[in-house]
Amino acid sequence: MNKRIIFLIFFLAFWLVDLLMIYLDERVFLIIPRVLSLLSLILYCFFSVKKITLNFCVLSFFIMLTGALFSVNDYTLIGMLSLIALRITWIKLLLSYKEKTEAKIILLVFILSLTITSIVIYTMYANTYFFCLSILTSGLLLFLLAISFSRLLTASPLFGNKEMFISIVIFIFSDALSGSKKIEGTSTFFLILSVFLYNIAYFFLIKSLIKKDVKFQLAA
Repeated sequence: MNKRIIFLIFFLAFWLVDLLMIYLDERVFLIIPRVLSLLSLILYCFFSVKKITLNFCVLSFFIMLTGALFSVNDYTLIGMLSLIALRITWIKLLLSYKEKTEAKIILLVFILSLTITSIVIYTMYANTYFFCLSILTSGLLLFLLAISFSRLLTASPLFGNKEMFISIVIFIFSDALSGSKKIEGTSTFFLILSVFLYNIAYFFLIKSLIKKDVKFQLAA
């Protein structure tokens, strides 16, 4: 069987185990299926592309590290710092693809989305250092959204741009659900939905990177 298919099956299997353990409230060993599912997805990408870049390797490291840290304890300082590093690396990787972007679109989308998000985050994290960290992590994600949206309009929806945009949008919804855990009364269903969306977002991110690899191999 093709290695790509094997790792994709592993990803789906460990993903289901991850969701089941959240449902059963078995958080002690949650780190195992969480890391294995992300590792399987990264290996799926590894065997799907022709060229592995340093940016991809660093991004993969922070994807697994952040997943591991958040599975052990949500919203720790080190977990948030890892998430910040992940998104900075993601921005660097996205900018490494020399595609047409429109600065005005990036600025407009970023300012509008960050303003709205800041108001929402303030209601949950007011007077805590998590307010600053959450603004920073959300700001980085929204900057990714702005770049991706610009390329979707000015470059082409082909070669991974559409998948990249979908991935970021899903991450925004998943972040919102994950942040709702700070609100008393959040149900297990929304926690499961948050992790479900995270994995779908990572899958679209990986599909985008695979398509971009095809594009730049053709251009080489």
